[in-house]
Amino acid sequence: MKKSGGPIKQFSLAEEIVKGYAEDQRKRPLPDFSDTEKTFAHLSDADLKHSGRMFSLMGKTWLTNIMSAVGVPAVKMGLPGAAWSVKNTVYRQFVGGTSLVDALPTINKLYEQNVTSILDYGAEAKSTDEDYNNFMKETLRGTDFSAEAPAANAVVVKVTALAPDELLVHLNDNPQDLDDETIAQLQATVKRLDAICAQAEKRNVHVYIDGEESWMQNTIDRLADRMMARYNREKIIVHNTFQLYRHDRLEFLMASHEKARKEGYKLGTKLVRGAYMVKENARAQEMGYPTPIQPSLEATHRDYNDALRYCIQHISEISTCVGTHNEASVRLMTELLRDNDIPRNHPNIRCAQLLGMSGNLTFNLAADGYNASKYLVYGPVAEVLPYLVRRAQENASVTGEMGRELKMIREEIKRR
Repeated sequence: MKKSGGPIKQFSLAEEIVKGYAEDQRKRPLPDFSDTEKTFAHLSDADLKHSGRMFSLMGKTWLTNIMSAVGVPAVKMGLPGAAWSVKNTVYRQFVGGTSLVDALPTINKLYEQNVTSILDYGAEAKSTDEDYNNFMKETLRGTDFSAEAPAANAVVVKVTALAPDELLVHLNDNPQDLDDETIAQLQATVKRLDAICAQAEKRNVHVYIDGEESWMQNTIDRLADRMMARYNREKIIVHNTFQLYRHDRLEFLMASHEKARKEGYKLGTKLVRGAYMVKENARAQEMGYPTPIQPSLEATHRDYNDALRYCIQHISEISTCVGTHNEASVRLMTELLRDNDIPRNHPNIRCAQLLGMSGNLTFNLAADGYNASKYLVYGPVAEVLPYLVRRAQENASVTGEMGRELKMIREEIKRR
């Protein structure tokens, strides 16, 4: 009998299944982010029209300036009708509810479209131990809720809601300068953060530690590293935020990965472009040091996409939340997953947008089997006002995004 030219390769059933899945994934079309029917399926006609009015109004810079200058003080002073006006306009668009219970209908409505919620208690500018402990308790409640309800999968931690800003700023460049008061404040901060991360690890819930201004970010990075080293051994629970509008963050991301490798834990990341550019540039100019911000928008896009490539390249060691409203970056994510035969619902990759914005990305991703989430801010009107002002100003300044949102809303109203 004539021998064959070489050994016949034997494929196991598992290998055949994986091979078939990869071929199927490569054949499947990528999401259509212009599909308005999927984008707005969760909204009633009335809610859709309300969204259209909100985006139209927020396109007017003078109106958002009035909201910031007059609306915020009016609500804080308790003037009649002020809180009601905010709650029935921008609050309704961008906030899930005044509490977790109040936010339940929104959370459930999102989950009906396969979109999970990342719970973000909107407490900002806190200054007392009572405030810090209340934020910790509320975040622990969110952790327990996420563990029990599949509609939510993560909680957000603002270290600025757990500790005095002065402490974070002082330790940023002087981590060894510790007097008795500083040590006591730092210990209390670590204890609060550790309580949240320990509960999250126990209940298998992700924690996203928010990014802040550069003059306190080093402190937050050290705290995040400490929590990851403690809780990201067996699974990835704690995620630090990498703001790629800073020119040093891509390098820092890779250094963080190498540190995690050396110390035996896995890296959790949330990739964002950034939110404090004006403040960063102004402070750098005022104090006479080089700005940490990228020299151009193109440089920010480049580093963001390179960071995304790096995280997906090391997806077995890095868990990533792709936090962006940029369609090109979201499309890049889908292409990278397809080209590397990575399942769309791989547990170490998720894409998230803010509630009330860029539904065309979130809902079309979810409909096509990707892990898609909304950052769901909740809390009393007065508590979330700083967040709402930023959203209004952000939307007023990004006219292209505003035009896209409005255009799609009008297309869907016409289609219906």
